[in-house]
Amino acid sequence: MSRERQHRKQDEIRKTILDASRDVISKEGLSGLSIRKITKAIDYSPAIIYHYFKDKDEIVKALVKEGYEKIISSIGLVERNNEEPEKEIQQAFTQYIKAAQTFPEEYKAFMLNDDASVLDKTVLLQKGISQTSQTLQLLCDNIQRGISQGRYAPCDPELTAQIFWTSTFGLIIKLIIEKELPQGQIDRLINRHFSLLFDGIIRKEEIKK
Repeated sequence: MSRERQHRKQDEIRKTILDASRDVISKEGLSGLSIRKITKAIDYSPAIIYHYFKDKDEIVKALVKEGYEKIISSIGLVERNNEEPEKEIQQAFTQYIKAAQTFPEEYKAFMLNDDASVLDKTVLLQKGISQTSQTLQLLCDNIQRGISQGRYAPCDPELTAQIFWTSTFGLIIKLIIEKELPQGQIDRLINRHFSLLFDGIIRKEEIKK
């Protein structure tokens, strides 16, 4: 087997393990994940699983990283809006909401988990976290830009970004739990959510224009 084919085969096995793990988590939550259940789902020996991942925690970290990168990718597609930076925020968060809704059970399992290996990627409320969190830094940069342009009222960019993020997180969790909502109502909730958030940071004279 050529080296290229060998690498491709290894990638396929790794993906199979992660897909099986994701399926277990979606049905039983993060606490229900085990090497035994993964091996049963894909008919691999434990030795094969351990060849690719040191333990269950390493699998969890890989899944969190994968989900995090998907969200970053969706947000990164949003175009810069210099005239109305708040529309840039709304578009980015709307993409984030849609990304979370595509894997709801996994999102809940990870974002509501306080395990240290998961929090390493999901923590958002610590002071100075924007220096290490790429997603929060993107939001902070937008807020700082709006302040510099005079469109947003002066504020602490990181603190404001944290409130934006946590309030949006609350909306996402409710949308996931109340999953039978029609799309029209979901759109209304999202639009109202952002209009209230923007009322808090856009200068009053800008709103009157």
